[in-house]
Amino acid sequence: MGPQPTPDRLPTPWERDNACAEYNADEPIEWRNKYYWAAFGDSHGPVGKEACGLCVNVTNTATGDETTVIIVGPSNSGLDLDEPVFHQLDRDGQGEVVGHLVVNYKLVDCDPKPAGLGETNVLAYYSEDYNPLENNWIYPSHATCNALDGCKHFEWRKRYGWTGYCGKYGSNAEKNCGQCLKVTNTRSDDSIIVRITDTCGTGALELDYETAFKPIDTDLQGHKDGHLTVNYEFVNCDDDVGSPLVYSQ
Repeated sequence: MGPQPTPDRLPTPWERDNACAEYNADEPIEWRNKYYWAAFGDSHGPVGKEACGLCVNVTNTATGDETTVIIVGPSNSGLDLDEPVFHQLDRDGQGEVVGHLVVNYKLVDCDPKPAGLGETNVLAYYSEDYNPLENNWIYPSHATCNALDGCKHFEWRKRYGWTGYCGKYGSNAEKNCGQCLKVTNTRSDDSIIVRITDTCGTGALELDYETAFKPIDTDLQGHKDGHLTVNYEFVNCDDDVGSPLVYSQ
């Protein structure tokens, strides 16, 4: 990531002049200043409110330079980058000559846990309250992460099975929302990637039964006992919804 913006060189006052102000203007100044800004519009990705506040890793295909930006509004031309970050990526100056860059992009966690962070030999219970398969992957209203992630696009919501998280790193529940865990059944060594959608009250995890618990309970002993003993670690979510696109300045 390149140099971060500071309040005196933000592109426009967040509170007034971008389409996502309605949803994100109350975030602390440290959140708003963490990344450069971009307007985003792609038929394969989130739109409108669903896109606001998401982070996008952008790579210039010509030079390999990359950085992360945060979405502050819609675009009709793919990706409209704030001028400082456009020039940061345009190291060879060709983007300025032709008026655009050809880039790869992927959605990324804005504040991910370090990959590999986790616990061993902890209890994972199962829940039949979420039922994403039956409910079209709509977040239940009681889920802690509903306000943050419930409006995200369908493909994002169904990419991984769901879990409630109340492990060692759960002191700030909202920061864990949307992050991914690799969960391994210590008895069978079966593993699965799941997404955090909620908190829980017992053990370290509360796995949705159909999409997260059952796939690694291959000997059915977990269902019999009411829980599994698992290892888990935070991993990077593979939320790449992009392909090479031409994005204008």
